[in-house]
Amino acid sequence: MSVGKPHSLKILRQSLRLPGARLQPARLCEERLQLWLMALDDPEVMLDMQQIGDLWQQLPYWAFAWAGGQALAGWILDHPQAVAGRRVLDFGCGSGLVAVAAALAGAREVWVADLDANALLAAEENAALNAVTVRRVEGNWPDVDLLLAADVLYDISSSADLRRLTLDIPHWLLAESRFKAPDFARLDCLQQGIFATLPRIGDFDESVDVSIYCRAGQSPLV
Repeated sequence: MSVGKPHSLKILRQSLRLPGARLQPARLCEERLQLWLMALDDPEVMLDMQQIGDLWQQLPYWAFAWAGGQALAGWILDHPQAVAGRRVLDFGCGSGLVAVAAALAGAREVWVADLDANALLAAEENAALNAVTVRRVEGNWPDVDLLLAADVLYDISSSADLRRLTLDIPHWLLAESRFKAPDFARLDCLQQGIFATLPRIGDFDESVDVSIYCRAGQSPLV
């Protein structure tokens, strides 16, 4: 098993916000990839409303494998031809789960973008854990031909960057359990399924119905 840089993992561990929380490798997508995810001494911990509110205010999004990300990563690994040889951008990458899956599936270049510096660090560490490479977006958006995004589409109109990218990048793979559809493009649904965010912390999350979309008439499998 590859391991991250000690100082990088130390920074990430110090950013966890729950008592008894730690980072440990977990296998996902039918054990085809690994991620550093948050684990708890007591996974059945029940959080009161104040604790849930505090957690959401300082949530280490990058320490979870969100439902949409798991769905899209698994779909990519099942259909590697959708990304093979392409330059891809994982927008709002979080842990880098989708980016890692794209790299494993043979993407030529994989870029990651996120507002949280720790998410970019986690994406790099998770790439190293799987013996692949991802590149941070720093400055201008890279020239890519496939946009990947999961768990960020609940209101696509609220993100100027996401709207611009969906207009500029010719092909998309988008995954979300619930979102406001863009008013400037039609979508085709490629797959639906039930997924749950990991780790499951008490009643913090539940299984959700996730859909994977592409731009209408532009299925990457054709």
